[in-house]
Amino acid sequence: MQQQPSLRQARAQVEAARGRVDLAEVARRPTVSLSASAATGSGFGAGTGTSRGGADFFSHTESTGVGAQASWRLYDFGLTDANVAAAQRSAEAQEASLGSSGLDVRTSVETTYLAAVANRRLVEVAASTVRSEDGHLDQARRFVAAQAKDPIEVVQAQARAANARSALAQARSNEAIALANLRSAIGWVDPATAPIVPATWPSPADADPPGLADLVTTARGARPELVQLDKQLAAADASLTAAQRERRPVLSASASTQWSPATGNWSPEPSWTAGLSLTWQVWDGGRADADARIASANVAAVTAQRDALLVSLTSQLELSRAQIIANRANVAASSEAVAAARAQMKLAEARYAQGLGSQIELTDAQTAVTTAEGNAVSAQYQLANAWAQLRRATAAP
Repeated sequence: MQQQPSLRQARAQVEAARGRVDLAEVARRPTVSLSASAATGSGFGAGTGTSRGGADFFSHTESTGVGAQASWRLYDFGLTDANVAAAQRSAEAQEASLGSSGLDVRTSVETTYLAAVANRRLVEVAASTVRSEDGHLDQARRFVAAQAKDPIEVVQAQARAANARSALAQARSNEAIALANLRSAIGWVDPATAPIVPATWPSPADADPPGLADLVTTARGARPELVQLDKQLAAADASLTAAQRERRPVLSASASTQWSPATGNWSPEPSWTAGLSLTWQVWDGGRADADARIASANVAAVTAQRDALLVSLTSQLELSRAQIIANRANVAASSEAVAAARAQMKLAEARYAQGLGSQIELTDAQTAVTTAEGNAVSAQYQLANAWAQLRRATAAP
């Protein structure tokens, strides 16, 4: 949350939106400008083509000027008010999008963290399989050395041990990729900084999630996307109002003063003017109608977008809730399967140690243990990930 570049970008966009509010309010304030000039030119008479008063092409005159001008839009029949309201609602929508970006970053870190934990657990499963297969290889060699087993069993055990080491290497590669994804989700720039995750799961809730109706109520009250769309809809309405007011009259006040000394009169009296003006663009070529049409379409688009979010929100919540319930049962079943597979493995190893079992029986038992432990890790990851998705869908803290 402190360093993710996407959040810094979102904060900058919020600041830019606030700046557009200030820009819209400029029309309400008076403006003052100062001007100064200095010029020189030939002394020929203006428009006669001949010199006057002894002036010629190489003679010159000087002129200067200092002036000030102020103008103030006094009233525009609600046009500026509508533009300011549209800018304010847009800024509020941008602020709401910052909350949505924060939720996305948090969920991304959560899910990539869970994936890293899962891959760390799978590395442990693969390492355990390697140790087990190495033990079986040692047993096979001792049986063959004692001429109690066929030599082919050593070759078969060597193949299984090599496959287990290959699976361990792949599991470690997957773990490295998961940690790289976690670094990216956090937004670390320094390549020397690397995340480390333990091989323990965050404890999920023991109870089932609330009912769908309660989840929908919670989500509709907390999701920043809905707040953002509500503000965008208000901004679109204000923009439509502004477009409809573009052809209204504008009442303005202006004042100016000028002091212009020049050759022949270096101390003239300053002059000034002040007045009111009322302008009314009776026909603008259809620009106001086009702006109103665009604004009206934007209102319809934002309304449809909000309705679509409400529809998909219920589906998201229902899906996450169903996944949590199903994965809780899956975790329990997977735990039982792991216990059964390990018991079967112990029996197979005991039979093989006594010379009663075969390599096929031992291989099947080892495969069952590895598969059950992998399935358990997958079930635990899916359960934790489902809770993370439910938190995102409800915007829960």
